[in-house]
Amino acid sequence: MIVEDDLMARKSLEKLCEKVDYLSLKWSVESGQEGLDILKSEVPDLIFLDVEMPGMSGFDFLDKAANIKQVIFTTGKEQNAVEAFRYRATDFLVKPVDRKLFISAVEKALENHNLNFLYQNHANCVYIKENGKYIRIGYDDILYFENEGDYIKVFMNGGSHLFHGTLRNIATKLTDPRFLKVHRTYIVNLDKIVDIEENTLVIGRKVIPISRANKPILMNRLNIL
Repeated sequence: MIVEDDLMARKSLEKLCEKVDYLSLKWSVESGQEGLDILKSEVPDLIFLDVEMPGMSGFDFLDKAANIKQVIFTTGKEQNAVEAFRYRATDFLVKPVDRKLFISAVEKALENHNLNFLYQNHANCVYIKENGKYIRIGYDDILYFENEGDYIKVFMNGGSHLFHGTLRNIATKLTDPRFLKVHRTYIVNLDKIVDIEENTLVIGRKVIPISRANKPILMNRLNIL
């Protein structure tokens, strides 16, 4: 999806997308609100998002959006780059967009989508990429995921693995109902919870915080007598 208010910039991005075989442009809109309306029922694999838009900036759009997988920011101001990467952007392109830089950004997105973090819903397992190899982890073995900067650590009985990724990406791809994001830094396996008290839960010996916003969601997912 392209979200860009400037007509010429939007058409330029559309033409660039058409020249990449593995890109399929499904939506091209001129405002953040139009993009949010699409996200109510669709989840694009990649969004090209303008930063400076009237009414709703690209950053405002992300603050309001759900189910975002990957974003490549486009902007006329290089100084927006620092803020863009705080939002875990896949890449950042300055307008007018150079074709080679566009291809490089899209290749990053493709690698993230297909290689770095492969979640397949078959066989109740996930695959993570660690130190150049793919490691299979069964759902039943996972205790919880914890955010560590630009990386995620998955904890299991007897060990853990560290890989590049974001909790937002995990929450989008890991659709099994036993997993739930309970805090901005944690996704837990509900089957592994030992007990819950106030705004914390325990898995193994780990005490995990529960955010105020996620507490009602958590309690509704539990089989409480």
